[in-house]
Amino acid sequence: MSEHENEHEDDIESELEDVGEALGEALEVDTQTQIFLEMRQQNLELLKICVEVAGFSGQHPPFKNNDLKAAMRSIWDIYSEFYAWVDPEESEDDEDEDEDDQ
Repeated sequence: MSEHENEHEDDIESELEDVGEALGEALEVDTQTQIFLEMRQQNLELLKICVEVAGFSGQHPPFKNNDLKAAMRSIWDIYSEFYAWVDPEESEDDEDEDEDDQ
């Protein structure tokens, strides 16, 4: 093989490596995005369950301002408790942060 052919093959290999790296990075980002979206979907499903447990699903008359705040607090309390069951490691991290804030 001539020197020119070797340089051309080296260029092609280099370009293929670059393409491979770019593809790998894109797949990693896609995987991270998919995981993020799945976690968000799970959080929404958990929130829906909390709304049902708190008794605020189905047909309701419109909330008054005072009622809305109490309903949101009730839903949040249930959500926090359920989330601690679903992901206890995350809850421990939150407790550690709360203790650091004090």
